[in-house]
Amino acid sequence: MMIAGVVCACGQRASQTEGKDTADSTAAIVGQDSLMADAGNVVAVETVKFEKDDSTAEVSLLVQWPVSGDKVIVDSLRKHICWLLDGEFDGPKDIQTYGQSLFESLSADWHDVYDEMEPDDRFGAFSKTHEITKMVETDRYITYFYRTHVYSGGAHGFTTEVGFTFRKSDGKQIPLLTNTDSPKLSALIKEGVRRHFSDDADHPLSDEELLEYLFAEEVGSLNHIPLPGNPPYLSETGVVFNYTQYEIGPYSSGIIIFEIPFQDIRPFLMPEALELIRK
Repeated sequence: MMIAGVVCACGQRASQTEGKDTADSTAAIVGQDSLMADAGNVVAVETVKFEKDDSTAEVSLLVQWPVSGDKVIVDSLRKHICWLLDGEFDGPKDIQTYGQSLFESLSADWHDVYDEMEPDDRFGAFSKTHEITKMVETDRYITYFYRTHVYSGGAHGFTTEVGFTFRKSDGKQIPLLTNTDSPKLSALIKEGVRRHFSDDADHPLSDEELLEYLFAEEVGSLNHIPLPGNPPYLSETGVVFNYTQYEIGPYSSGIIIFEIPFQDIRPFLMPEALELIRK
């Protein structure tokens, strides 16, 4: 499954960070957590945190590692976390070790780039953030949310946000949508994008105003906004669509995200997806 890169509006990093003191690392396992305590097949997690920074590198990790539950879904989630972090992890301590290694690698990269430069020509510390958290869990599916931010010099960094829904019975990710060329689905997507940019629900943007936030070439027509490159995912109440920055709009438009409620998008869900949300 593709994860598209996104540019984050973090602004230009000031070179004054070059002079700040080195901070000690913080690595902690924060007790077990559950987002659905009343379910018999709940997946319990441990929230693992690692933070370390100095004038050359900044690393922040927050990973909700599955520790108990049905083996099929627990193994699937663990495998996916390893894939997202591009490593092999048997548990929280391995993630902390990964954080330290990542910090040392970023710091070395910073020195390679900036050691020969004048201090005033340097940007800030190189940084990387990974957040992998359990977003929602029912007795049939679980959705994890992944956010990562990378800064390696220049005016701003890159952020990726994406959700992944897993069927608990077999640990698989399944396609959610069908009839994706339907004009009715296109209309739902158009209104979802409009809601994202409309600060006042009672006074939504006109079509002309909405187009100012989007790339005309990529969108083509507001009635035919393409599906996001990253597949949608399930919340508790609907299907979430997440457009990465630059996908259908300029940098200033940010990450475009909205939810279409189940009652509206039900005609466009695959049978397997309908089974997950049946009452």
